[in-house]
Amino acid sequence: MAITEAQKRYEKKRAKQCKTYAVKYTPNDMHDNTRLQVYLAHTGQSANSYIKALIKADLDAKGIPYPVDDKMQD
Repeated sequence: MAITEAQKRYEKKRAKQCKTYAVKYTPNDMHDNTRLQVYLAHTGQSANSYIKALIKADLDAKGIPYPVDDKMQD
């Protein structure tokens, strides 16, 4: 099925609203990657939800406050 122009416009607009961070495992890191994959499979979590939860827990533990901006979403 072909992507319509409306879908393309929506995807472009949505991409501007999102932020992306990446994790790269090199050949030397594959043991950590395997541990992560096993854990995610065992818990049924996605890598994205797990990483976001880790970041939130770390920032909360460090007392980093949320920005004071009513337009920001959690």
